[in-house]
Amino acid sequence: MDFVFKRTNELSTQEIEGIAALFEAVFGKQRSVETHLAQFVNNPLGYSYHSFIKDDEGAIVGINSYVPVYYLVNGQKYLFANSIDSMIAKKYRDFFAFKEMVDLAYCKMKEEGVVFVYGYPNDNAYPVLVKSRMMKPIGKMWTYCLPLHVGGIKPALKVLNPLSELFCRAYAGCASLFASSKKTGYLVVKEHESYNASRYKRGDGKYNIVDLGHGVTVYYKIKLHEGVRTAFIIDLSEKSSKAFNKAVKYIISHHREEFDILIYPGFLPFLNTGMIRIPRKFEPKNFNLTGKLLDKKALPKEIWEIKNWDTNLSNYDLI
Repeated sequence: MDFVFKRTNELSTQEIEGIAALFEAVFGKQRSVETHLAQFVNNPLGYSYHSFIKDDEGAIVGINSYVPVYYLVNGQKYLFANSIDSMIAKKYRDFFAFKEMVDLAYCKMKEEGVVFVYGYPNDNAYPVLVKSRMMKPIGKMWTYCLPLHVGGIKPALKVLNPLSELFCRAYAGCASLFASSKKTGYLVVKEHESYNASRYKRGDGKYNIVDLGHGVTVYYKIKLHEGVRTAFIIDLSEKSSKAFNKAVKYIISHHREEFDILIYPGFLPFLNTGMIRIPRKFEPKNFNLTGKLLDKKALPKEIWEIKNWDTNLSNYDLI
């Protein structure tokens, strides 16, 4: 096997097609070459980093991609990389091969000026990455939701849809009465101008971006997710109780016939969001944030606490 590291603009047509073919083989669903490229090039640098494994015939049988992004830590600008699309063909799933592929990426990205790598591994990858020290835990995001139509989530409860909508609209309306305009500041934040200029061109590029007034912009997407019509709040330009309540009321008012549940995964220091924070034991998915420090002297130790991160769906490639 050969271990290779390249930027997106260095990949051949055959290699890009090989990445798409591996994705389909591993995850059992199609994603076009154009969609892969949209994930890779829509970032401040215009390319991503790829560490991959080739078999004896030159086919890509394993890959981990990393999307570069500028972050501000205590107001100082750094180059980070978001680990995405980690996959290995079943025949080649060997821990040592995977580790060699990742270690190659870390070595090369450090040479490229990347100081920190972060990712959101699923429950299968998380223990492997943490126990092997390829990544270190930062924390787990909360999931906030509003089940507007319970029948869309549990078909047997369809008769309760009018009541659940009435409850949710009343809940959101009451919550907004007590919402605070106090803004939350985080130690670790995306450089929003360079990030947002390209982030919402990824995937199918179909995102809703709405100016709610007074400097508040909400980024959201409505899609069928695991059989449920879901409205995802991806990000808000301002993290305050008032901003979230305004966003929730707007989405309900303009789209209530289009979705059944509203979801926002993130980490907020306030509870009054206009949504319900799901208790840990009932969360449908774990959103684990992990990191790898490539430059040991670059960042403060506070980076390892999730409360210091402005983290949500905008930070990676799930939606």
